[in-house]
Amino acid sequence: MFKNAVLAEILKLKGSKIALPVILLPLISVLLGSGNFVANPHELVNGWYSLWTQVALFYGYFFYPIIISICCAYTMRLEKSNHNWNMMMTYPVRQGAVILSKLIIISIISLIVQSFLVILYLTAGLLLGVKGGFPLDILNFSLCGLAASIAVAAVQLYLSMIVKSFALPIGICLGTCVLGLGLCVSGLWMLYPTSLLIKGFGALNQAALSPLEHILFFILCAVYILVFTELAIRRLTKRDTATS
Repeated sequence: MFKNAVLAEILKLKGSKIALPVILLPLISVLLGSGNFVANPHELVNGWYSLWTQVALFYGYFFYPIIISICCAYTMRLEKSNHNWNMMMTYPVRQGAVILSKLIIISIISLIVQSFLVILYLTAGLLLGVKGGFPLDILNFSLCGLAASIAVAAVQLYLSMIVKSFALPIGICLGTCVLGLGLCVSGLWMLYPTSLLIKGFGALNQAALSPLEHILFFILCAVYILVFTELAIRRLTKRDTATS
């Protein structure tokens, strides 16, 4: 049944316009970051790392969380229209499978987005003639960003479930991006998933997380994912009880 729930989520995305932000926002991030890199050759002297900070400046702060929030809002929008939630509750699928299938699909989309960004970043670096070998820290930044994006997705799925509006959860995510940036600057990056994303993605500086910070980072990502996924499942269970 869980496999069928995942396949159902894939079918729902067919014919949608989700691909537009998935393609355009990473592309815009790399173009803007590359433009900054070229325009400031005397300040940005650390090769691949400097190029990454410029790309991550736009992507990690805002574009990446916004992509996730759009995907979450869209998957929930389908269920909230035409009483689809009530129809779904009549199917032999557990509430947990419904929520987890959505989270898995969004995680896969996030992985695709991250892979696409790294390919664009590598291509831009080669075209710009960036010297030196490709730094493995970039893969570390990308992995941390992916983990944090799943935590962001768990929060946004829950918000998209409890808020009727399609746009409001996306607007809330944009606000939390600003909050996350402020938390990172003040050293409180562990207090919200968007600040985890900014910190782990290397958007503020070129230094990777320390071993201890890595442990704390992934523990916090797991906590946010588990807590908000459980909240969403409980919310859906209450809906099932109310409609039965």
